[in-house]
Formats: sequence, C-alpha cells, structure tokens
Amino acid sequence: MEFVRKIINSDDIESIVKLPTELKNKRVEILILPVEENKKQQEFDPQQYRGILNIDSDELEKELSDMRDEWDRL
Repeated sequence: MEFVRKIINSDDIESIVKLPTELKNKRVEILILPVEENKKQQEFDPQQYRGILNIDSDELEKELSDMRDEWDRL
C-alpha cells in the first residue's frame, strides 16, 4: 500500500483540520493513506462463536474470582 508521509508546521493545516491546543504551533507528522472502500465490513454475529470456549462454568467463575482478587491486591 502506498502512502505519503510528511513533517510540516501545524499552522499550515489549521484551515483544513481542527487541531487540539497541544499540537498548535508545532511540527507534526502527516500520514496520508488510501481508504479501502471495496472492503466489506462483516457484521458481528455472537452466535457464530457459541461454544468456542469449552470451559466449565464453575472453572470460569473461579478464574473470574481469582482475577478480581488480584485487583484488590493492587
């Protein structure tokens, strides 16, 4: 994939892109990438992943409990 990379003064693009205060009056890097319009976005179907984890519900609850206990220690 081809792209363009250029370092410029942020003041040069202020009329095109609204910049946060932290980026004003600084040198910034601009990357220009092509948009892939032909790529279809697949809709998420949770049923497609049903049963992917073969884990006992008691074992899952124990793992979750252990994770929560770790949070308390921090």
